[in-house]
Amino acid sequence: MTMTHFFIGISLEEAIAKSIYDQTSLLREEKQFKSWVHPLDYHLTLAFLGHPSSEDQLNQVKKDLERNLASYHSFDLQITEFQTFGRPQSPRIFWLGIEESEKLAELRSEVYQICQDAGFKLDERPFAPHITVARKWISEKDFLKQLIPSPEKLSFKVTAVDLFESKLDEVPKYHSIHNVMLR
Repeated sequence: MTMTHFFIGISLEEAIAKSIYDQTSLLREEKQFKSWVHPLDYHLTLAFLGHPSSEDQLNQVKKDLERNLASYHSFDLQITEFQTFGRPQSPRIFWLGIEESEKLAELRSEVYQICQDAGFKLDERPFAPHITVARKWISEKDFLKQLIPSPEKLSFKVTAVDLFESKLDEVPKYHSIHNVMLR
């Protein structure tokens, strides 16, 4: 049995997900990454929770998200460029960056605090907003970022924050179990 994990994030609208998927089709055909994210799993993570110690811990997060995000308004985000995490010649993660946004930073800060207050141990590295597209470079050739075309300019509206459950043996693997609409 697979252990489930939870995270709080922002879903992408279907048209944006399709555009990202279409833009990466040639790269997928080259089979240089071990796995490609299913387009219905594209998202922007605000806080990775891991496995809760109890159902009460998740319920606390749900309640606090509802209360604390009630005054937040929807806003637009711009997708910027393809980037990587890990070694430049054999990246661990291939992702799309998000243009710096004060509204996103404020929302992420609020979500992060809610999760910490509920007792979750969160990643303390600086927030690097991104949409993961592929994982684990497996080609024998070096990854050359300069050969990757720039993504089509895309923007999307953030209208909600979701609590997701990861079911790693399913496709798609991320399922919203709680949705908080922004104003």
